[in-house]
Amino acid sequence: MNLNKARNEMITMSEQVCKDAEQWQRGIQNGQVAMKQIRTINLKLFSTENKLNNADSRKELQITEKRINQLYQRLQRPLATIDKILKTLTEIRDNTARMLSRLTLFLDDDTLAKHMITPKLESSKLLGVLQFLSHRYDAEWEVKEMVVNDLESISNSYELDLVMDCWTICSHAGGPEFSNVMREYYLIIDRRRPLVKSM
Repeated sequence: MNLNKARNEMITMSEQVCKDAEQWQRGIQNGQVAMKQIRTINLKLFSTENKLNNADSRKELQITEKRINQLYQRLQRPLATIDKILKTLTEIRDNTARMLSRLTLFLDDDTLAKHMITPKLESSKLLGVLQFLSHRYDAEWEVKEMVVNDLESISNSYELDLVMDCWTICSHAGGPEFSNVMREYYLIIDRRRPLVKSM
C-alpha cells in the first residue's frame, strides 16, 4: 500500500464528509419544497376528482377532465425533482460507504491507524464519523426511497400528510445527535462554514 497516497486520500475524505453533509441537507430542504408542491397539486387533484364524480353535464365533465390532466402534467415536474434529489442522496450514501470501506482498509496498517489527518483529526476519529454517517445515511435513505416510491400512488390527504412527514422528519440523518456529531467534527477540522440551516 502506498502510504502517501492513502494519507492524501484521507485528507480528501475528511473534506468530503462536510461537502456531502451539506449537500445532503440541501437535498432534504429542496425536497421539502418539491414535496410542498406535490402536496398542493395533489390536494387540488383530489378536489377536482370529487367534482368529476359530481359532474352534472357533459361539458362540466370535459372541463373537469381537462383540469385533472393539467394538474397531472404540473405534478410531473416536482416528481422529477424529488426523484433527482433521491439520486443525489443515493450518491452521497454510496460515497460515504465507499469512503468507510477504504478507510477501514487503510487502518489495517499500523502507521495509518495512528495517523493524524489534520492537527486535531485522528484517522480513528474519521473512521468513527464515517461509520456514524454511513449508518445514518443508509437508514434515512431507505425512508426517502419509500416516500419517492409511494408518491405516484397516493390516493388521499392522509397518505399525502404521511409521506410529507416522512420526508420532512429526518430522525436518522438529522436531529440533535446528528447535529452534535457534525458540529464536533466541524470544530475538529476547523471548518467554519456551518451546516445548512434547517427550514
